[in-house]
Amino acid sequence: MKDILNISIRHTHTFIISRWSNGPDNCRQTLLHRAVDENNESVACFLIRSGCDINSPRQVGFNGETPDICKTLESPLHLACQWGLERVVSTLIEHHADINKKDAEGNTPLHVAIINQHINIINLLIRAPNLDLSIRNKQNQTSFACSIVSKNNEAANLILKREPNAAEQIDNKGRNFLHIAVQNGDIESVLFLLTVHVNVNNRVQDTNQLTPLHLCVQTGNEIILRNLLLAGANINNVTANRRSALHIASENNRGFICSILIENHIQANLLDSNQNTALHLAVQHGHSDVVRRLLSESDIDVFTLNNKGMNCLHVLAHYSMENAHLIFAALLEFYPKFPLDIQDGQGNSALLSAYKNGHGQLCRALVTAGANLSICNNDLLSIFTMPVASKALLVNILDIIPHEPPWGEGETCLECGVKFTITNRRHHCRHCGRVLCKRCSMNELPIIKFNLPKPVRVCQLCNDVLTFGVMAAR
Repeated sequence: MKDILNISIRHTHTFIISRWSNGPDNCRQTLLHRAVDENNESVACFLIRSGCDINSPRQVGFNGETPDICKTLESPLHLACQWGLERVVSTLIEHHADINKKDAEGNTPLHVAIINQHINIINLLIRAPNLDLSIRNKQNQTSFACSIVSKNNEAANLILKREPNAAEQIDNKGRNFLHIAVQNGDIESVLFLLTVHVNVNNRVQDTNQLTPLHLCVQTGNEIILRNLLLAGANINNVTANRRSALHIASENNRGFICSILIENHIQANLLDSNQNTALHLAVQHGHSDVVRRLLSESDIDVFTLNNKGMNCLHVLAHYSMENAHLIFAALLEFYPKFPLDIQDGQGNSALLSAYKNGHGQLCRALVTAGANLSICNNDLLSIFTMPVASKALLVNILDIIPHEPPWGEGETCLECGVKFTITNRRHHCRHCGRVLCKRCSMNELPIIKFNLPKPVRVCQLCNDVLTFGVMAAR
């Protein structure tokens, strides 16, 4: 075939080399398409050097046929990259074939070579001076992205040698390749990207501003986490709302991840934009394992107040998760003298918040631990005056008081609201500890469980509870 073409060209029949003829499925193709399809590199290179059409894809048939093969829009360079024809690719580049031409899928010849793992051809294409590495296919992948998806690390390395910033390209969500690999748990791609020294602290370009470390903590991948730390990830970086990796791990119930972060000396007492520590978040979401790890393994400050004036116990009572009483037990285990009666920004004690939220088990645990029952909040409400559907929980709490509670203080009677004066003196219910006027504490009973065998002053409600037990709620 090559000899026939050579003779034709010598006799000025140059039209032959660019002539369109019937191809597969009645499409139209040139001799170059045919030579490439038949892997005939010698003829293909001869045609290219002889000035044939080097960029056109196959066309519709002479009678208007539109087979699938002509819908691919593959140029001869695409085909040569697909079949691994190195000599043809080299000759096409030498004769200025369009190296950035897209096929029907938006793939350039480099995309095709990467997908088909033809590393020598990839090398040829990357050395071409007018190569555009920013072109994206219909899957929104650059050639570098294609190499990562195809696990073609050698191709990715070659691209990075030519364009060092290729790995920092972002998608429509503001994520670069490391962000995506971390989110997908793709350890192989993560390790490759780390070996080429991508910036491990670059943030996702969105409102949250997460780093790869933050994303890893969200997914809970221990291996990726340890590799990011070894590669120099800043363990104390915070998000746009000031949350650290420890905040994120605590919120997402990643107990083991919390331990790794603590082991690597993360600052446990960093505050987010709401002044919450990681402990606030763990308690809020009821993550008991995380709470235990924070209390036992870190130096986290359990008394830190957030912007609502809440410490971790206030948060526990406010959100009242089902296992709140178990978390409270863990808190007392590590801090047996934890002050139970501190009031938050609205004046609520932990007991008052738990009662308002109807968390009976936590209320009983707090009372058993010695919480003050008589505290009033900023709205002057106590557990005795809080508007609730039933007094059953209050009666139940009073029934289980194990020892004489601390006495409350105030300028008015906590039952009737009358101010104390010289003639209207303060008294206390010896059972619940409330400060009362004489009229509201006229009942007297012995309280055997407090080792008070002689009659002492009690309020009407405590009188009923001591007399009738939980039946007093009826």
